[in-house]
Amino acid sequence: MICAVLGLGCNSSHAGLKIVSDAAVVASDGVAGQVATSTGNTSGMAGVTGTGGVIGAGGVAAAGGPTDGGTASTNTGGTANLGDSGEAGGTAMAAAPAISDSGYVTLSAGTVVLVGFISSATAGSGSSIALTYGTSDFCASGTVAANSTYKSWANAGFSVNQDQSGASGASKSLVLSGSTISISYVSRTGSQLEFQLYDGSNYWCYMLPPSATASTKTIPFSSLNTACWDGSGSPFTSGTPITNVSLVVPGSGATSTLFDFCFLGLTVN
Repeated sequence: MICAVLGLGCNSSHAGLKIVSDAAVVASDGVAGQVATSTGNTSGMAGVTGTGGVIGAGGVAAAGGPTDGGTASTNTGGTANLGDSGEAGGTAMAAAPAISDSGYVTLSAGTVVLVGFISSATAGSGSSIALTYGTSDFCASGTVAANSTYKSWANAGFSVNQDQSGASGASKSLVLSGSTISISYVSRTGSQLEFQLYDGSNYWCYMLPPSATASTKTIPFSSLNTACWDGSGSPFTSGTPITNVSLVVPGSGATSTLFDFCFLGLTVN
């Protein structure tokens, strides 16, 4: 996998991930060596200046804005008809991924099929992440350390057009066509989550409504923005090629953020 983008360290190896039935998150397990210092490209996020840069191969990382996590909890992803949150978009779940023992995702997402390995990363000294996956979802839990310049974050995601070859395969871009994208997720601690698309150079993000139960949010392409914290950036347009999708936990400037979230599905319409 390609991992080093803009000088950020990350762990893109899926080999060390723990296969967990029903994707129960255990904070002490998962991928070691995730901590990375945020020395990459910076941009303002969530009304503050300075964020983490972008990571390659398994997800996009660019986050910011004060948030305060709650207490960690155990989750059980992968259930079809999980809960409802009217604020977050309703009960209809997006298409669930099929995940192999090696962490390779195959997702028939409406107008497109996404394939690639799962990975995770963090930025900010003291940040940590434990990544787990089952056969139809993946989850991440841990802590995003406080950072006075808002250069701390944690993310988990997957490549969308990656060959399955041995430990890792070549990752390529994939044209994303449609008008809306639906994301199913849960954030057990209530921590802020951003949904992000990445094209290898730029990212488009959307601030998801907090949801401690499994929910689905349908997002118009035009609402995905390169500056989602205030909507001042450029919107995503149909026909744009992307390389990764991810969920990102932004860090706070004053307090650490506990997180426990799961990716449950995605559909493009």
